[in-house]
Amino acid sequence: MLTHDDSTKALSQTIDPWIDAYRKPQTRIRVLAAIPRSGSTLIMQVFGGAPECAVTSRLVLMGNHGVHEDFRPDYTIFQDPTSHPVYQEAVLSRKSILISKEELGHDCSKGECDYSIFPDDASIEYTKAAFLFRDPVRVFDSWKAVGWTDIQSLLIAYRKLFNTWAANQQSAIAFTYEELINQPEVTIARLCHHWDVNFSHNLLTFNHPFGNDFLFSSDRERRIYTTDNPLGLFTTVQSNTSINANIKSHGLLTTAEKNLIEQNLGGLYMATYGDRLQPIKDALSSKTHFGFDLDDTLHSFRKASGTASAAVFEYLASTTTKTTTKTPPTIEELKTTYAQILSRTTSTAFADGKTSTDYRKDRFIALMQAHGLNSSNNEETLSHLLTLYKHTLQASLALKPGAAHLLSKLKSLGKTIVVITEGPEDAQVWTLQHLGIADKVDVLMTSNAVGKSKTEGLFGEVLGRLGIGAERMVFVGDSVARDVEPARAEGILTVLYDEGGSVRLEVEGEGVRVDSLWKLGELL
Repeated sequence: MLTHDDSTKALSQTIDPWIDAYRKPQTRIRVLAAIPRSGSTLIMQVFGGAPECAVTSRLVLMGNHGVHEDFRPDYTIFQDPTSHPVYQEAVLSRKSILISKEELGHDCSKGECDYSIFPDDASIEYTKAAFLFRDPVRVFDSWKAVGWTDIQSLLIAYRKLFNTWAANQQSAIAFTYEELINQPEVTIARLCHHWDVNFSHNLLTFNHPFGNDFLFSSDRERRIYTTDNPLGLFTTVQSNTSINANIKSHGLLTTAEKNLIEQNLGGLYMATYGDRLQPIKDALSSKTHFGFDLDDTLHSFRKASGTASAAVFEYLASTTTKTTTKTPPTIEELKTTYAQILSRTTSTAFADGKTSTDYRKDRFIALMQAHGLNSSNNEETLSHLLTLYKHTLQASLALKPGAAHLLSKLKSLGKTIVVITEGPEDAQVWTLQHLGIADKVDVLMTSNAVGKSKTEGLFGEVLGRLGIGAERMVFVGDSVARDVEPARAEGILTVLYDEGGSVRLEVEGEGVRVDSLWKLGELL
């Protein structure tokens, strides 16, 4: 039989942890608001390493999962936090801060894209909400990679998140995934300051297993994060021990999708940077001359020329006979040989003054000779191939997303537009005309006409002929080696156009990088 003292001791062992927990300052709630595939799980991993923080996820979105037939957000963590099991666990764990990642959903048909994450503005203020935004083009690319293909759901969710932040800027902060990966220390330190968390460089290195330090509201949520990893949602975070800035796009978006997203959400995304964009805006506004590479910067040259070349290969493979009894070449064999010929013949960057017809004719002759085709000296065959290539190329020409809008905006601002490109002069003039932007280009400078490649002084020659200093120009190109580095060597401000890379909106360091020309237009 238990004595009175035994009963008292047992009761003391039960309630003492709660008494001790509540003697210390109350655990404060902090909220990270985002939409899926924006980097919010990476933030969980970062703050999971903070000794004073407990980290949890989707208490509002999934709190009523399975309770009701329709979707209903659960606001318990805001309205009655001490009754919430996750909050109680954070208190017992002696954590001074509980960070909850709260998301809108990806399926508007379920009502999860436009619900209110916060029950009222007061909850945004006392949780010191932080809103995480990611380049919407990259968000939808990531959505498509896991099978989420409803672009309208993205538009609805992104606008809802933005409008919630925009209405509460006095108490909440916004930051971007792109800032996080490009300036991790600055971004995490800013977030720590806002949330009253002690910043440590140790937060930037993940020595703790993914999910081990998270608190979960249900066994279902625990399985999702720690064992199931549905659709590979957490694979990127799990496979890195620090913040990785070099995660490339899946390349799944069409031009139409990019244009739709940028026209509807691009301006909202750029607005989340606030006055942090002022240095780059000031730098661009001071430039009188905006230079552009042509191929694969203003238009999709590789795709167009690839389509034109494929038409030539198909014709040769299907219609040409050989002087020998060997099997005719396949399209793949012709493609491989042609790539080798291009590698050899473009090394001079077209600085020898020949026309585009001369270059193409030489290549086609070399291709047919390499495969022993008896038509290599047949002028009629060569003429047909040249016509076929040119007509197919023309039909395949397409401006990059946002190119026409950007050029029109620059003209309206009175800027001088200079196209600086490596290629035959006649071909580049023809391309500008058939793209419909010749009237927007003030000056065309080609390696073919100047006699110098970009890596051999073309940029310096351009500055001299224009009679301007490098400080008056900015140059936009898609190649680090042939655009960014030689232009910067002349003192020119550069913008790297990298469709597969992440946005970097910084003048210093590695410089500006955009994945869409729409974004450059938003900076003007």
